[in-house]
Amino acid sequence: MIRIRPNKPLFLVLSFVLISVPLFAEIEGSVKLYPLPVTELEGVVFGWLTHSGFEVCRTSLKMGQVQLSAVKGKENWQIFLRPRSPLASEVQAGYSVDEQPDEAQLQKLWGYISSYTKGPSVEEQDAYQGIPTAVLSQIESVVCIKTKLEHKDIQLSGFIVDEEGLIICTAHDLKGLQEVTAILYDGRELKGNLVKIDHRRDLALVHINSKSNTFISLAEGRNLLGMGERVYSVGCPVNLRGTVHTGIINGPPRRVDDLPLWQVNMAIYPGSSGSPVFDLQGNIVAIVKGRYRGTNSVGFLTPLETIREFLRETLQ
Repeated sequence: MIRIRPNKPLFLVLSFVLISVPLFAEIEGSVKLYPLPVTELEGVVFGWLTHSGFEVCRTSLKMGQVQLSAVKGKENWQIFLRPRSPLASEVQAGYSVDEQPDEAQLQKLWGYISSYTKGPSVEEQDAYQGIPTAVLSQIESVVCIKTKLEHKDIQLSGFIVDEEGLIICTAHDLKGLQEVTAILYDGRELKGNLVKIDHRRDLALVHINSKSNTFISLAEGRNLLGMGERVYSVGCPVNLRGTVHTGIINGPPRRVDDLPLWQVNMAIYPGSSGSPVFDLQGNIVAIVKGRYRGTNSVGFLTPLETIREFLRETLQ
């Protein structure tokens, strides 16, 4: 299983590095340009890191940029991907072990990406795919939701389901609220009004006053999953927008209060609730409901059919 989990101290360091891009770019050999779309390049780099045993945290930045931070013991990668055109992207990378840079490791990264651009075998592409491009293409439709209840900060995830700005999220943190703030992929923060809360299904519908060019189609999703099937969640755990986790369906549907739930082996953190879950082809299959208490990796998903029923009843 690919493990992706946020690393707060490293994230702060990387934020400083991003602000100090001109200084970082002066390091010889730290920046390269490749003839690949940023989503494909991200899959290549992500797969190379995870195959090498690193734990990777992915964060969406402004202007379509992506930050990948990776840790394995005392080894540390800091990588930024920036689109230069629809078909070309820039990679800015730094590697250290025991806080000492190692140019040889950078050359391994450059060499691997270069070999990929020259046409790797199908086996190599499958082995290093990482996050499927079809899943990455859905990230712009995922939002972070924040609010306050009795002076307590509340943060969860959600996703846009139509061009009118309707957002679906979980309901268990929203009892007694009427308004929330939705943070979009581009960083805009918009006021959201709660249209409906269904505590039995643990689903809520939020509306923002903004048209959306990107949204996740529920009509194109899948309801049936197989045991052992790999799935991907995209959300805002611990306020890290656009973070991707992958997991495996490891249990048959359970019924809780007469509603089905999928059991999944997947990293789930505070703020993950409400994250859309996709299959390998980027079809939505479920929404993250929560985790089993006392663990970070035994989670439960609300299946797509429950989401569809909730939306049909709400919009009648």
